[in-house]
Amino acid sequence: MAVIEYRASAPRTTAERPIRIFLNDAPVAVSQGSPYDLAELAVGYLLSEGLIADRERFVEVTADPEAAAVYVASGERAAEGYVPLHRVTSAGCARSALLSGGGDVPAPARLETSARFDADALLAQMDELCERSPRRNTGECVHGCGLGDGRAGGLLLVREDIGRHNAMDKLIGQAWLDRAGVGDKALFITGRISCEMALKAHRAGCPVLVSRKSATDEAARRAEELGVTLVSHCRDGRLRVLSCPDRIAG
Repeated sequence: MAVIEYRASAPRTTAERPIRIFLNDAPVAVSQGSPYDLAELAVGYLLSEGLIADRERFVEVTADPEAAAVYVASGERAAEGYVPLHRVTSAGCARSALLSGGGDVPAPARLETSARFDADALLAQMDELCERSPRRNTGECVHGCGLGDGRAGGLLLVREDIGRHNAMDKLIGQAWLDRAGVGDKALFITGRISCEMALKAHRAGCPVLVSRKSATDEAARRAEELGVTLVSHCRDGRLRVLSCPDRIAG
């Protein structure tokens, strides 16, 4: 028989807020997500959209947690034809100019790397991501994203958010702010991989994207085109390599 809880006061729940992102005081997007690590979220989002790229032209990022707003100052500006996203983008399915035609986006070049990754190390680092996601481990409905070398040692960074896209943006943004190179690293995500996730990994310059869960057929197709090694179902001693398999050694 089911046990039903009735509570007079609000139980512990996962925080969710509309987070406004500005580039040089111009509104760029409103992202529905977890209200922490906001600076990293904004920077990672702008990187993923191709709105910023040059670390030397970056000025600063200022987060206002109370207002759930983030202001990025940079010498770079949105390309002509870019349409700012004034509406709220869902935490589950973000909308990207890379897919929506919100500007003239040139055909991306394939990622090339000589880095090779060990399957056992990928499995171990995915397990570590699950262990190091504090909010996820306390019952909150969040996704974890990690950055590792896929060869030896532990994860270099871990970030969380209710949205898969946001979690990846936060991690990519933090790595970029720290000037940490990702060209020979692997991104790990606890949620499924959609096409936009593959595009985000490519835009960040990260050659391997690993999920504990599944990936869509379009994600696998685009990953092959972009030179991103896509790995799904990385758990329980097994993994599936869906694109660019030469980088993964058994």
